[in-house]
Amino acid sequence: MVPWLKSTRALRLVFIAFTLVVAWIGFQLGTHRHTGVLRTLVKAKHFLSQASITREQQQRSASAPAAPQHSVNLSWKPSTSAVASYNVYRRGTLGVVKLNSQPVTATSYVDRSVLAGQTYFYLIKAVNAKGTESTASNEIRADIPSK
Repeated sequence: MVPWLKSTRALRLVFIAFTLVVAWIGFQLGTHRHTGVLRTLVKAKHFLSQASITREQQQRSASAPAAPQHSVNLSWKPSTSAVASYNVYRRGTLGVVKLNSQPVTATSYVDRSVLAGQTYFYLIKAVNAKGTESTASNEIRADIPSK
């Protein structure tokens, strides 16, 4: 055999091996998203798709009618004892919660923090001038419509 033919074959084998290595690296980079470049591209794609979804949701919510705002109007008879104020409590899925941050001096209260489709139970406690609460009133049930 001619010596240069042997070297051409060797060059061909090296070229084929090099091509296979480059193809393998490309395959690994394409299938395994562990490189910084691919991770950045995936994050950018995710960000752009989320931005598109958010824009569509804003357009839909702008054109859709607002959901009805629910509230519960409570009123009670004044206490026959010397009362300085009242505290309003609500029992729901989170337990019993005092609703008023300031003493209620009237005999009515509006709870605007109710959620559609929920059931709540309300009770009132009278508070004297020393800040002592009375026993609780009977509970009143309020079923909030789901729509």
